[in-house]
Order: sequence, then structure tokens, then C-alpha cells
Amino acid sequence: MVKSMTGVGRAEAILPPWNSKIVVDIRTVNHKFLELTAKLPPQIAGYEGEVRDMVRRRVRRGYIQLQVSLDESAEAPTLALDHRMVRDYVRLSRELQSKYRIQGELDLHTVLAYPGIIAPQKADADHGRLWRQCRKVIALALNRLVKMQQVEGAALIRDLRKRVSKIRHAVLAIEQRVPERLRERRANLLAQLKDLHVESDSKRILEEVAFISEKVDIHEECIRLKSHCSMFLGALSSSAASGKKLDFIAQEMLRETDTLAAKARDMAISRRAIEIKGEIEKVKEQVRNVE
Repeated sequence: MVKSMTGVGRAEAILPPWNSKIVVDIRTVNHKFLELTAKLPPQIAGYEGEVRDMVRRRVRRGYIQLQVSLDESAEAPTLALDHRMVRDYVRLSRELQSKYRIQGELDLHTVLAYPGIIAPQKADADHGRLWRQCRKVIALALNRLVKMQQVEGAALIRDLRKRVSKIRHAVLAIEQRVPERLRERRANLLAQLKDLHVESDSKRILEEVAFISEKVDIHEECIRLKSHCSMFLGALSSSAASGKKLDFIAQEMLRETDTLAAKARDMAISRRAIEIKGEIEKVKEQVRNVE
């Protein structure tokens, strides 16, 4: 399916248990290659590689700006008790009492006041859990981006088909003009001979007309131009359609049109050729937005 390189995807959610709001914005514009600029919050900055892989699986080409905003409360530490330190602290206290006969009782406040007994829980597990939830929201934003690109891609297809149809119509008009043009050249030749009071030799005239016909013959260019139109429409319908391929075909169409116009040397055909070139330029402009 043809997709546009331009699009927007946005998703937001509240992440439990932090009750933090995450907002994901993705914007794409046309670009020759795939280029991603990702701005991630510190809490998931270490997962930028995974984010890039997610984007590459959904988008083939374009300049992409991805921004994730996350409340700072998501990184609030969870306090935990160091049970091993508590056990060692109690054991050593009793050993001191027993060995040195030190009087006094160990109470809760004394234990809690000892450095390191209560400390923030290791963040690795929390960050992993946070990333898994953020990843779902990023995936949702990517889905919405791709859907918008597909909608715009469908509009591009309709416009491109319409322009190729105009090109085909103009080529048909050129083909119908060629025989009339040859008759005009033959009539002009006879008129010139008459004005010069030169006796016309039918065989010589036929040879001259044949020579002129060969010089202005654009049948081959018309055939190739129509073939390129069919190839272009076929590429549009292909599941593997790409902007690069469509642009290449459009460039070949333009080259054939230039050759056709140079050989014809006819005002009516030249006007049609200008129409065709105008449509091809519009096609090329639209193709630049195709992924």
C-alpha cells in the first residue's frame, strides 16, 4: 500500500502505579532516507535503541521527530529495608553486650537511624517495568501515524491516477495529430514546388515525404510513453510501491516527452507536450511525498 511520508501520531496515558502521565508525539515529513530524531525523558533514555527499532519496523523512509514527555513522579524512588544489614546490626549489638557486658537495649529508632538500613530500592526493575508500559504508548502513537500516512497515501494515489490519465489522453491526441501533420507537410511541399514552377515528380515527392516522415516520426516515443504510464500505474497498485521507483518512472516519462517534442516540430504537438510535461512535474512533486 502506498503511504505518504507526512503524518502525525499522538498517544497519551496514565501509567500505574506512578500515576504519571506520558505523552508521545511523532511527526514525519518527506526525506530521501530514514532519519529519526528521538527526544526521550531520563527515565527511559537507556531504551533509545529499542525505540529506533520500533520506528524502523513501521516506517521505511522520511524525517521523523519523536518526543516522549513523562511526569517526573514516575522516577520517584521506592524505599526498601536492607534486611541483611538489619540482621548484622542486631547480631553485632548482641555480641557487644555479651562480650563486653555493655548495658542498654536496642530499639526501633536506633536501628532506623543507622545509615543504609532504609534506602531507595534498586531502579533497574522499576525502569524495566516503566519502559514496558511506555513502549505500549509509543506503539499506539506509531499505529496512529501509519494510519494517517495510509489515508494520505490513498489521496495521493487518486491524484496520481488522475494525472496519468491526463497524460495518456494527451498522448492519444498527439498520435491522432501525426497523420494530419504529414498530410500538411506533403501539401506544403507541393505548394512550394508549384510556386517555384518546378515539375512535380510523384516518385520524388513520395521519397521526400518519406524522408520527412522518418525525421518527425514520434510513434516509438508515444509507445514508450504509454508503456511508462502503464508501468507507473502498476507500481502504484503494487504492495511494494516506493517513492524512489515512482520517481524513476516519472523521470523516464519526462525524457520521452522531451524527445517527442524535439522531433515533432509542430505547434499543436508542442502544446500537448507542454501539457504532458506540466502533469509529469506535478506527478514528480507528489511522488516526493510517497514513502
